[in-house]
Amino acid sequence: MESWLRPHLDALRASVQAGFRFLHLPSVGNVLAVQGMRVSHGAMDMFQASAADDAIAARFRIEDLELGSPPAVWHKRGPVADVVPALLELPPHDSPGAPRLAGSPVSDLWLPGDALP
Repeated sequence: MESWLRPHLDALRASVQAGFRFLHLPSVGNVLAVQGMRVSHGAMDMFQASAADDAIAARFRIEDLELGSPPAVWHKRGPVADVVPALLELPPHDSPGAPRLAGSPVSDLWLPGDALP
């Protein structure tokens, strides 16, 4: 394995250990992106990685998921090695220090119920 990939793969392994489940978003004959999600404490944490240097992560309140484009209470974009650990370090939803204010929708992140890209 290329040494530059190790931190990105370690971040994905940590998400598996943290209870994330995965989808592979297909394109014609290829995997377009890998998406991890977990529901806990009234929130859904998600991330999508299109490449080692192209990931986005977000936290949504469960009650907001019924909205057409739910606002995220937190989101971050960047390399997998930065984005996934930042998501894993968030305090549980509704606990002290957890993000609470809903911001704008995260349009680049596929949500369950949306048509696949």
